[in-house]
Amino acid sequence: MTLNDIVYDLLLQEIITFSISPGSKLYESVIAEQLGVSRSPVKYALERLSEMGYVRIQNSRYYVSDFTRREYLEMFDLTQILETYGARKAAVNATDEEIAELYRMSDEINKLYKTAQCGNDFSYRKLLDAEMDFHSSVVRASHNETITDLYDSLRYKIFFCRGYLLYTRPDGFYEDLDTQHSYICDAIKYHDKDMAYAAVKHHLDISRSGIERYGLLNEMD
Repeated sequence: MTLNDIVYDLLLQEIITFSISPGSKLYESVIAEQLGVSRSPVKYALERLSEMGYVRIQNSRYYVSDFTRREYLEMFDLTQILETYGARKAAVNATDEEIAELYRMSDEINKLYKTAQCGNDFSYRKLLDAEMDFHSSVVRASHNETITDLYDSLRYKIFFCRGYLLYTRPDGFYEDLDTQHSYICDAIKYHDKDMAYAAVKHHLDISRSGIERYGLLNEMD
C-alpha cells in the first residue's frame, strides 16, 4: 500500500467504527501530526473519503458526514436482499468445511454477546468484526461470485450502518438481544432454502427493530 492508501484506510476505519463521531470537524494539520506524515497524504485521504460519501466539504473545511435515516434504511434494504439471497444459495451450495466454519463463527459471536451482557470490559469493534465476518461468509458460501463481489464492494457501507446500533449501545440492548446465528447455520446445514432465507431475514429485522425501538432513527434526522 502507498502512504496515501494507508492514511485513507486509517481514517476510514476511524469513521466507520464511530471512533470519530458524525459531524466532527477534521483538521489536516492535526491528523498529519498524529500520524507523523505530511499534509499531502492526509489531503488525498480526505478528498477520497469525500468522494466516497464518508466526509463532506463545507466552506473548504472537512467534516465527517452525518449518519442519516435515509442512508440506514436504503443500506438495510439492500443488505437484506443480498444476504437473504446468499443464505438461500448457501443452503444448496455450502461445503461441509464452510458450514463448520459458520458454526465456529456463531459460537464466537455468542460468547462475545454473553461477555457484553455480563458487563465485562468489552470491545464492540470486536463484536462487529465477528458479525461482519459471519455474514460475509454466508454470502460467500452461496458460491455466486457476482453477489459476493457486490457484497464485498459494499462491505464498509454495510459495516458502518450495522455498527450504529452496537456503537450507541442503548441501556438494555444486550439483555434483549437474540443473535439467531445458530439458526442460520442449522438451516444451511440441513439444506433448507426457505428456512435459511427466513432465519437471515429475522436476524436482520432484529437489528432494524432495535434501531426503531430505541428511537435511534429519530436521532439520524
